[in-house]
Amino acid sequence: MPTPNDKAVFRRDVISALLFVAAADGVYELAGFIARKQLDAPAIWIGILGSAAYWGYVWNLFFGYLTARLSLRRGLLVLMLLASVIAALGAWVDHPVLFCWVVAAFLLVLGLFEVQYNTTIRHLYDQEQRPKRLSRRRLLVSIVAALLTVAFGSLTESRGVHTAAFLIAAGLMMAGAWVFRGIPLVAEPRMEPFRAGQVAGAALRDPAMRRVVVMLLLYGWVGAGSQTLLVLLYDAKGLAIDQVSQIQAARIGGVLLGYGLLTPRLRFSGGVSNYRWCFVSAGVAMIIFFLAGTRDVGAWTFWALAAGQLCFGLSVAVFDLAMQTTGINLAPEGKTTLYVNTLLIVQGLRGIIMPLLVASVLQWWGLTPALSISLGVGVLCALIVALPHNE
Repeated sequence: MPTPNDKAVFRRDVISALLFVAAADGVYELAGFIARKQLDAPAIWIGILGSAAYWGYVWNLFFGYLTARLSLRRGLLVLMLLASVIAALGAWVDHPVLFCWVVAAFLLVLGLFEVQYNTTIRHLYDQEQRPKRLSRRRLLVSIVAALLTVAFGSLTESRGVHTAAFLIAAGLMMAGAWVFRGIPLVAEPRMEPFRAGQVAGAALRDPAMRRVVVMLLLYGWVGAGSQTLLVLLYDAKGLAIDQVSQIQAARIGGVLLGYGLLTPRLRFSGGVSNYRWCFVSAGVAMIIFFLAGTRDVGAWTFWALAAGQLCFGLSVAVFDLAMQTTGINLAPEGKTTLYVNTLLIVQGLRGIIMPLLVASVLQWWGLTPALSISLGVGVLCALIVALPHNE
């Protein structure tokens, strides 16, 4: 898709993401642990927060025609402004349940933002450019997000409240929206509307898409449920908020390694194969989390969890690029929006269910059974993608 000035598009896209996405990631990384450690929210609410980021992925299944009324750029701008306002509101809330509801709304908007951005990618960068452009964008965003996560965690721990961290994040996100509003595009593209039946048809009738959908559903326990599991694991190990921010920064460090060294060398031109390194890295991370959670490793607990998050960060880097490219790769002519949204809707549905399922297992059976399931799912996904298969 031609653009009036490719460098200008990339430059403004990156600057906007450094402000908006990095600040939003910093809030997202700590919100669940703040709710648990600082506000004493019940485990089930941590599960709700784990699923909330995926609610926005499902929005277009029901409200696609409403979304299509705005151009993709204007729709993204509205979502960025809305997320900024919600983050500012959350800064002043200290009731655990109300805080969880505000954060859930914030994460819902971020989920819809990701759907809209992934739909817009084909209007920003052509197929040959996408892996490198998107890798560089996420690499830079991840560096800033790691720094902001540590800064927000230290600020929250030292002050005993999250107000300042959330207000700073809201200001940065608002600035990101202001930068994004001037992104130069040839036209004002819109998302093509679609029906729920078309989503089901794309997911079930296309063999290549069906294989991706099955793997995403299986991987959901790890990919979508691990955040809930880790919040309870951190709490069980007696970690402070600033320690958690450092461990979460190690995860972002893994994302950096992924975007800096791994994803630029991958083709991302297929279906299931796009996720291979994601599932392998996540399998290694689940092994480390299982060992750290079920054995007393003393002073090594912090470093073991940081190593696990580093591996998981590598998987996140590959997963993000896979999600941004797979739907476009598999889509027949004229069905790109449908295929991109189908994958994100599938991701959203399992993202809504899995954190709540993980939270329920944690509440009913405890930490060790939940870690055991995560270990089994992580290793199984890694073994499946390691076997020869057709796209």
